[in-house]
Amino acid sequence: MSACIRKIVFCALLCVLVLQGCAQPSDKETEREAGEKEEIVLWTYYETEMQKASMDELAAGFNESQEEYHLTWEYHGPVTEFNKRLAIGITQNQLPDMAILDNPDMPSYIDMGKLEDITVDVKEIEDLDQYFPNAMEPVISDGRYYGLPFCCNNVTLIYNKDILEEEKVSVPETWEELQAAARELSAPGRYGFAMSAIDGEQGAFQFGAFMLSAGDSLEQAGGEGTLSAFRFIRDMTEQGGMSRDCVNWSQNDVARTFIKGECAMMENGPWVFPALEESGINYGVAAFPTGEQQKGLLGGEDIVVLKGKNVAGSVAFLKYYSQTQAMLNANLMANSLPPRRDVAQLSLKVNPRYEVVLSQMENCISRTGCNNWSELSAKLVDGQFRVITGESSPEEVCAKIRAVKENDAGEGD
Repeated sequence: MSACIRKIVFCALLCVLVLQGCAQPSDKETEREAGEKEEIVLWTYYETEMQKASMDELAAGFNESQEEYHLTWEYHGPVTEFNKRLAIGITQNQLPDMAILDNPDMPSYIDMGKLEDITVDVKEIEDLDQYFPNAMEPVISDGRYYGLPFCCNNVTLIYNKDILEEEKVSVPETWEELQAAARELSAPGRYGFAMSAIDGEQGAFQFGAFMLSAGDSLEQAGGEGTLSAFRFIRDMTEQGGMSRDCVNWSQNDVARTFIKGECAMMENGPWVFPALEESGINYGVAAFPTGEQQKGLLGGEDIVVLKGKNVAGSVAFLKYYSQTQAMLNANLMANSLPPRRDVAQLSLKVNPRYEVVLSQMENCISRTGCNNWSELSAKLVDGQFRVITGESSPEEVCAKIRAVKENDAGEGD
């Protein structure tokens, strides 16, 4: 389907769904003046134009669907600054009613006691079993619900169809094939493969896919699978299939490198699809190449209600968002995958490129399954930097990770 036809179908579907989603107000609601609506505020770090447009549409749809609450949303990003801003808000008691959080951040906010327990309200939502179980995991603690999944994603292999066809290289499905393809596709001014190895969550998220695919669980970090992953990345750079500069590249930087033709394949996710579509590049999306198993990390966001704020209004919004039309509209516009299986299937009718992302969902691991993900994340990106730049060997990096884990376990005893 051409980009033009997809846009026409997309607009037509949105019009139909928005009309379907508009609820008819009751006689009691029509008596209420607009100025009497209770104000509720949502904070997010969504920053792309399409993400902002999706939030505008979502807020407008909710406000039109009922006469009791009026929702506004505010941008407080990017994600690193967003968490700092929330921390300041907690200290100064100046918090919004709701916030959209990166899913690995959920445990810390739950442990701080800053999120409302909305278990009773969540269990009233219809078709709750349609949510992906791994997407639900971050919002649950000790059997209690502290939010709802907002969207989800994972990483894929994105490749330049023209370059692979010209070089007569097949789309790789395994690590061995990826390594060979990266070598064959490398040429002056172009690397065969690129990924983000930047310091922070993006670098850890991308390396995590390799570590899990190699056979280690998050709790086994530093083991044989982690060693294999570090060795693989070292070999990719030493053989010239991947640039050492990737330690400075964000996921969006990698996408820009791909668009400029400076790499033939990349590890990236659906958040870059809009930029690729706009560029006109002829690209394909494939499952992430496997090592020992088909495993990856779950990405995405959750929406939560802050402690002591407008719980009734926030829950009303969560229930509105959990409806098929509202969730589908928002995710189509923001270029993200809905966290419900049934809604995700509907989204493929407009954006079939999400088929690979959806097919990998069941094999993705939530980062909240790791007791100390934030600490492990820092260790992985530090190790990745040292291996890629040649400062340390994979064996030295893994030994350091194991030593720190053993020390932490000893202190715990």
